[in-house]
Amino acid sequence: MRKRFYLILLIVFIFVIGFLASVQAAEGAPVTVIENSSFDFGEIYEGIDVLHDFKIQNKGDADLEIKEVKTG
Repeated sequence: MRKRFYLILLIVFIFVIGFLASVQAAEGAPVTVIENSSFDFGEIYEGIDVLHDFKIQNKGDADLEIKEVKTG
């Protein structure tokens, strides 16, 4: 009896996970496009500020969230 209960519970769990995955896939996903993902500043002297803009586009059909940026 207990094995049957766990088997039914497992089948329901798998069904729910599959349903949630299909709903998420139908909503779309962000697609990040970065023109140049790296840039060589060359030789830089101490105390000099340097800047470079990286162009980031979202080509997907969901919002793109940038949560963290790290320098190399």
